Amino acid sequence: MRFPSIFLVAVAGFSSAPMAADIPVNEMPAADFGTVEQLRLTRADWTGFNAVVFAGGGFLSGTDSLGLDAFFRSGLVGGSIGYDQQANRVIFGASLEGALTNFRGDTRSGSARQSSNWLSAATVRIGYDAGRFMPYLSAGVGFGNYKVERKSDGASDENIHVGFVAGGGVEARLTDNVFARVDYKHYQFDEKTYNVSGWSPFSADGNADVFNAGIGHRF
Repeated sequence: MRFPSIFLVAVAGFSSAPMAADIPVNEMPAADFGTVEQLRLTRADWTGFNAVVFAGGGFLSGTDSLGLDAFFRSGLVGGSIGYDQQANRVIFGASLEGALTNFRGDTRSGSARQSSNWLSAATVRIGYDAGRFMPYLSAGVGFGNYKVERKSDGASDENIHVGFVAGGGVEARLTDNVFARVDYKHYQFDEKTYNVSGWSPFSADGNADVFNAGIGHRF
């Protein structure tokens, strides 16, 4: 029968409780969380080549002399390669990155469709070694394509805009070689002239704000 076994377990439990209560507090086993030095964020080595794959999203706005202003949203996927050199706790780096985008939509007048399919950037950065984390600021040159297409007959023109890009982010070391990254960049593009048959030549410029999160490997 199960009743005797249950009774024995209960008796054993009650009899062990006073014994535990009799153990002095300073003799109770303590959880091993490591030494204070081990818990601190110790200096890390961020020097070396790195590669990152990322995904995110952003906003693109364009203005032109015809009044075909537009504002678009899009997701993005991309990657980057770079190199960092550490001096004490300061990290200097450079990277190249590119992303596929899907910015597209009709202008406010409805007469044209505008789109942008990719963004890229060549940047330098300065970061700070905070142990497992490295916050940084970046700046450089950005590139992006932009297309204007008249909806009535498909006549179009396309340019690659060049401009200033600046941003920042933080990397977090997951293992000795693998890290996670969150990043923000603002692109300020130059003005280009568009020639769509049937329309007078017009100028256009724009800017973009993109956010992404990724996983990287340091070689």
